[in-house]
Amino acid sequence: MVNFGRKVEIQSGSRSLTNQDFTIEFTVPFDNDLLPNESEIKIYNLTDDTIKEFEVGKKLIINAGYTGNVGMILQGVISNKVTQYSGVDKTTTIHVLDAENKDKSEVKDIAFAKGTPASKILDQMTSELGIHVAQFFLNEDFVYEEGYTATGRITDIIKKIAADCGTSAYVNKGQLYIRNLRHGNDAAIALSAESGLIGQPESFDEGEYGFEGLRLKSQLQHRITTATVIKLNSKRYQDTTLHIRKGSHRCTGSDFVTEMEGIYP
Repeated sequence: MVNFGRKVEIQSGSRSLTNQDFTIEFTVPFDNDLLPNESEIKIYNLTDDTIKEFEVGKKLIINAGYTGNVGMILQGVISNKVTQYSGVDKTTTIHVLDAENKDKSEVKDIAFAKGTPASKILDQMTSELGIHVAQFFLNEDFVYEEGYTATGRITDIIKKIAADCGTSAYVNKGQLYIRNLRHGNDAAIALSAESGLIGQPESFDEGEYGFEGLRLKSQLQHRITTATVIKLNSKRYQDTTLHIRKGSHRCTGSDFVTEMEGIYP
């Protein structure tokens, strides 16, 4: 992948800004938990009228990539906006949550009968949470032979039930995913020096109860996010499959990259 033709477009309401007309920087994180991720966007020298259009609570989308390969990396809601001056420059910093923060949503003493499968409990808890479920695939539909009583924060309940099924639960681009990061029908993305890999991957090992994998950096690739499958080819790692669990897309004056952490199958 050649390092030119960078494209960034920010959409909010009827307003659309591009890096052809404005200096734009951003950091857009993604991970495999149920807490919303907060992205930071900096746009330089906007007019006062344009700044007013980026209202707290409004939907915001970022599309980014290279000419001929651009896609959405962020869909969320503006949570904060600050404009500061430094000399002749005016910097507007916008923070965006990729989902409504549901961490305080709770239920109390919802009882499920003996022999209830996890899928039934998760169906009700996701309905109570009020967020669109993009994917629902359990590694094992665990059965609660003695029944189950749901009490407390809904996100904690979903996380625990999913874990009992050997499955992850996470929010990505405003939608809920309940699935095993290592399973699914995701088409693998080939990553090598020729297709955008930057530098050499770094290994990590979390010990007996953790994961092993690699930390990678590539030129910005909008298709890479949580649960993306990477087929890596580098000097040290040939035909290596990785399942991405977290990372970020980052754009600065010098960088236009995706940094990620992938675990082995």
